Amino acid sequence: MQAGSYVVCINDSNWNKLAYKKMSELPVKGKIYRIRRVIPNFDTNCYEDGVALEGIFGEWDFYKISFNKTIFEEFHFLISRFKEIDDPTLVEDVLEEEDLLCLV
Repeated sequence: MQAGSYVVCINDSNWNKLAYKKMSELPVKGKIYRIRRVIPNFDTNCYEDGVALEGIFGEWDFYKISFNKTIFEEFHFLISRFKEIDDPTLVEDVLEEEDLLCLV
């Protein structure tokens, strides 16, 4: 995934409590979004990159990360909550595929 990629939300459950306060809105499962930017993993507890989406904005703040380093970053979503799609008109096919994977 990269900036400009289209993604579909595949997981809109169990949001961090801060997401309700720090995000302009939350993604909805099955809805298509466009990635505004990919945020590299900067926290050793998380192990995955994040994404900022067009039309949804996170609060910018200072975050303390490993080795007592402080960064200024936008609150964002984990990349695993989304699946990249080539054609936004085929979103139903992607969701059906994800639902089948959950049954396995």
